[in-house]
Amino acid sequence: MDEPTTGMDPLNRLHVWELIQKMKKSKTFILTTHLMEEADILSDRIAIMAKGELKCVQTSLYLKNHFGEGYKVSLTCE
Repeated sequence: MDEPTTGMDPLNRLHVWELIQKMKKSKTFILTTHLMEEADILSDRIAIMAKGELKCVQTSLYLKNHFGEGYKVSLTCE
């Protein structure tokens, strides 16, 4: 599925996510998305690509533990 919930309102997005969750118990899905929340909720494993190359395939927990440091902001005032 290529970005199945793009452009949907939040309520309908949740309904689609629930449907995919139910269906994935007996099927395999390949899903592309720019929404990390969507990937986190729906995926058992996440593959990250950059410039057409596969960079990483891991669980959401692994990716968060290794790359999820968040943002760091430094502010200097005079």
